[in-house]
Amino acid sequence: MRVITGSISTYMFTMLQGRPAFLLLYRSPHLLLAETWQAVHGMIESGEKAYDAAWRETVEETGLTPERFFRTEYVETFYNELTDGVHLIPAFAAFVAGGPEVTISEEHTAYEWCTIEGAVGRFIWPSQQAAVRAIAEAVGPWPEVASGMTEITALFTS
Repeated sequence: MRVITGSISTYMFTMLQGRPAFLLLYRSPHLLLAETWQAVHGMIESGEKAYDAAWRETVEETGLTPERFFRTEYVETFYNELTDGVHLIPAFAAFVAGGPEVTISEEHTAYEWCTIEGAVGRFIWPSQQAAVRAIAEAVGPWPEVASGMTEITALFTS
């Protein structure tokens, strides 16, 4: 068994009526994990930092530029028998105002802004469910954020 790194997840959210709503993307039928609801997920390219990959993949998969961007303390973990490895995937959070229209990439066929309950109900992996719960808890005092998230927007806007 081995530890596998090299990918990221970004949970894009907005605030609607004082509560977080999360962007879910529906995977295309020809891809791995087809026809499941996902967050932004992608690979870290050679020489790229995880946070740069998270920002890039967010823009590529949604057509949206985050207004605020956060690293979270949450790391998705799971074992995969096909790779015989434990995967470690850092989770990031990206905020955009108003639940805007999304321009999805060819990796997806649909999108939806969901409440925390809707997101937890559609994600099939416990690690995804736990990530949105952790983010929702951290953004409870919005526009401030509680422990568990650190804003890193300045890395992309300075």
